[in-house]
Amino acid sequence: MVDLASLTSSDLTFAEETLNHTPIVESTAMIKALLALKYVREVEPKEEGAPVDEPVGPDLSERARKFAAKQYGLLATLAIEFCNDTQRSIDLKGPLREAFSIISKPLRRQCVVRGLNSILSEFRETPIGDPETHHGFAFVSNGSHDLVDSCLVEDSSWRTKMRPDIIDPDFGRGPKMTPESMSLTQDLPDESCREEFKSYRISWADVTHCWKLEVSKTLERGSLARLDERYNIEDASSVFSESKSHDNVFLFLKVWEGGRGPVNGPGLSECSPVSRNEVLQQRWKGLKRRYEDTSEDESNSSLECHNSKKRKTEEETLESDLPFEMHCGLHGLQLLRSAWDRTHSIVILLRDNPLSMQWHDCQGCIATSSIDVVAQLPLLVITVLLFQRFGARMRGRAGWASEAIVDGVKVNYSVPVYALSGRGPSGRWLIATAPLVQASPSLGGATDDANAEDIQSALKPSEDLFFKLSWREDDRLDEALIVRMAKERAKYYLGEHAGDVLDHLPDIKHSENHPRCSTGIVREFVGIAENGARLPFFMLVQKLHSLDIVKPTDIVARMWEIIRRHYLLWQIGVAHGDISYQNLMVRNTDTGAYGVVNDFDLATIMTPGQASPTKQGFERTGTKPFMAILLLEVKPGRVIQRRCAHDLESVIWCLAWYVLLGIVDWQQGTYRQVGSLKRKWVVHAGLEGLPKQCRMGTEHLWTSLVAAAFKWNQRQDDVLNGWSEYSDKTNMELIDSWLPCSKRPGGEKWDCVDFEMKEEYIRKEDRVFVETE
Repeated sequence: MVDLASLTSSDLTFAEETLNHTPIVESTAMIKALLALKYVREVEPKEEGAPVDEPVGPDLSERARKFAAKQYGLLATLAIEFCNDTQRSIDLKGPLREAFSIISKPLRRQCVVRGLNSILSEFRETPIGDPETHHGFAFVSNGSHDLVDSCLVEDSSWRTKMRPDIIDPDFGRGPKMTPESMSLTQDLPDESCREEFKSYRISWADVTHCWKLEVSKTLERGSLARLDERYNIEDASSVFSESKSHDNVFLFLKVWEGGRGPVNGPGLSECSPVSRNEVLQQRWKGLKRRYEDTSEDESNSSLECHNSKKRKTEEETLESDLPFEMHCGLHGLQLLRSAWDRTHSIVILLRDNPLSMQWHDCQGCIATSSIDVVAQLPLLVITVLLFQRFGARMRGRAGWASEAIVDGVKVNYSVPVYALSGRGPSGRWLIATAPLVQASPSLGGATDDANAEDIQSALKPSEDLFFKLSWREDDRLDEALIVRMAKERAKYYLGEHAGDVLDHLPDIKHSENHPRCSTGIVREFVGIAENGARLPFFMLVQKLHSLDIVKPTDIVARMWEIIRRHYLLWQIGVAHGDISYQNLMVRNTDTGAYGVVNDFDLATIMTPGQASPTKQGFERTGTKPFMAILLLEVKPGRVIQRRCAHDLESVIWCLAWYVLLGIVDWQQGTYRQVGSLKRKWVVHAGLEGLPKQCRMGTEHLWTSLVAAAFKWNQRQDDVLNGWSEYSDKTNMELIDSWLPCSKRPGGEKWDCVDFEMKEEYIRKEDRVFVETE
């Protein structure tokens, strides 16, 4: 769980930057895309002899489209027949007619839940083509029981007000909640189990989709009369003619800024990235103050819900201030954070009778145009039937096996829940934590005969392994492959010096790719550009330690191990691209400590001896506080070739971070702002002297560090202006002159600067790989 400040600076920024750039597609196109995705993830893998989790090629894509077209036709036919059958659809049309005749949100919510569950009840045992029915599926009102609160806000009252209105929990996970414990036409459990039901609060991991309701008006009798008319195929495929007024809802922040929002002030687009977070904090706090000042006792709302002049409830007060699209975006984020194997989330927004859908994944959001659930009732039925036939993978839970063979030993592991709250809205959706394993002397190994419940109860954080999951860009190589290639090249090209690389690379014990969970597949099926698609990659590695454990007397030696490894890797064609303090680690062994460069998921492969990567998008990778100044200050439209020197400079900034305990001015801001602050530090650090807040025992490093940083950037400026020639060897010697490298145990100096990759030594397969990348 994150606190209110985290919600302000991170999650509202996510809503602004993601929802404002959300593509909007037709509802029918999205439904067909989901059917095609179901074929890829659930139907085809069950076929005999079908490959499991291989990439989606043209043939599979074509089969999926044909499957979707056939299934959509079947669903549409059954939905139209159902809507035109007065007796069969009475439990749907009746609650909808009642829902849109009242202005009370609690009552409308109950009516909508009854109507939705009547669809599930009618088709629960009906086979429709290939998809199987999910029997443990029902809609539940989240207003009466507060089953799920917002996990993004710590304040309990605010969590309740940020809750979704309707949820569809996985009843298989909740022992107190089963479809048999409630009527499918009611949103309340039976009296006999109501108290037990109320005492059980499910988590977001138990929810697959959620709905948000906006209640602002009732429908006229003429509009509701459409429920008594016959529906045809056009009503299951056409676009709601009035939906255009709802299709630009993702520009809502402009409306929010224009007076609807809680705090007046400059538009977010006028703010710098630093001040933008401050503006969002002010608005969020102002919204909370307004809510607290105007809140009323919610218990009175149920008594006054029939009164046309009733006061606003706490819930409605909040919702009138915070845009409903923001609610849906935050609910989508909550669902994505709820489990380590969560691949996507779906949130439905019902704004009176217009209904739209949001699909959320780590690439962003896709929204649908609105449909009229009265005029296009068959489309509502099709949507519910589709959800009813989703298996676990389409409900957002990939079900990846949490077991691996590590050094010949079977390891069962689990990802701790506390690691999920930090799963931020940036593209990588990184989870990095010590996995929970069975306590045993050998890396948490578990025997095949072990009881599953006993294994789960005995899980403890591993002392030897580290788990990492990230959603990498699908046009990048996975981290395990890059490390494997680096080791193989080091052995071939470096010979007796291979240990200078091998000893300083992460030891990956197990890794997995899941290309059928790629975010680009649904975008391909829905017909929008899939550039920037991401797919999940996770691995178990030998546990490493932070540089913080290194003594000040040893830090230069560890840094030179890293510098040497980086320089040699670049010479044999492996460029890391993201040297940061968090990625520089230490491995403790029986023979001593080694500096290790970790996190190769932004690395790229080059031809050995190549000066700069040819791969597009690599020119400016990195973590801003540690990036080279020239990369930070590059002007728009200008490209600076990525060189070995840029990553070497990052090592210098990591050493500065170590000495200064991370208390620096250049942590936040735009690229140019961070670059300017770092350049200012380079110029003034030597004049101002050692800060009071620095790591104890590093005083002897200060003068050398400041001089090295100053001379380094002076030289890089000379190279950029053409006054000096670029030379990796000269750069290495410059660092050595101010921060001398250690000697080997035998006393000889390291000789990495003398290594030169000769053209005739380069293998053909290493050239071909880059050319076909």
